[in-house]
Amino acid sequence: MTNVTVELKPPTTFEEQLNILRTRGVVIPDEKYSISILKRINYYRFTAYALHFKENDTYFPNTTFNKIYRHYEFDAKLRQHLMKMVEHVEISFRTHIAYTLAHSYGAEGYKSESTFFNPNWCQDFNTELRKCIDKSKDPFVLHHLSKYSGRFPVWVAIEVLTFSWLSKLFKNLRNKDKKEISRYYGVHFNEISNWLHALTIIRNKCAHYSRLFNDKLPMIVKFREDDKKHEIKNNLLYAMIFNLQHLILDSLSWNVWVIELESIVDEYNDVDIKLLGFHEQWREQLRKQG
Repeated sequence: MTNVTVELKPPTTFEEQLNILRTRGVVIPDEKYSISILKRINYYRFTAYALHFKENDTYFPNTTFNKIYRHYEFDAKLRQHLMKMVEHVEISFRTHIAYTLAHSYGAEGYKSESTFFNPNWCQDFNTELRKCIDKSKDPFVLHHLSKYSGRFPVWVAIEVLTFSWLSKLFKNLRNKDKKEISRYYGVHFNEISNWLHALTIIRNKCAHYSRLFNDKLPMIVKFREDDKKHEIKNNLLYAMIFNLQHLILDSLSWNVWVIELESIVDEYNDVDIKLLGFHEQWREQLRKQG
């Protein structure tokens, strides 16, 4: 089999980019305004939001530049809104994991192989932790480096971990410790481990301004047994939004967040949220009683 090298496309001007959209069927109500958007948002990023509106490089009738841009705006606001709850979950799990490990194994228990379900994982974790410490310039890190000869109790060390490694840490804890932490949420630790993994993916997408709209998660989201009856699609964003309610125990904070989510959806009511997996009864599903 011979590999055929395809030449890269030549660069285009903003005006040429707009003309490409026009020749493929996009309606351009205001050329000056549209170019100002393309000067701010990379054409490649922008057109990712147009995939829903075309087939074989031809856009469906009445697809306007402004409609595509509204989908981009919706996605941006959704990312910002999601990060509020991802932050809530991330900080909570840093707290629970550090507390459990400290009281079960001591301040530096994370250095012991017996702390982990797989003893061999201990070295991988501590290697990564050292990398995070070496990269950090936070005052609390510098303080421990100078005062305690570089020794870090788990409640300090856990603060320098990325969310991705926090998720891996939880997954690799001994089952009794995962059960202890999960008891706080009333959810099985296998589901929590799955959800933390999903949230790391979503968090990275949000942090790098990647598209959430009309994009599948690269994993299957698990559901509690009682929640499987809702038949929510398990590889789309709403699956994790739905499960977030089980990780946010403050009903008031959660309901305020849901109301704000409803406001975003209502403002962009031309966006088909079913492409994000939203259930028809999503408002009722997300509101907590009491």
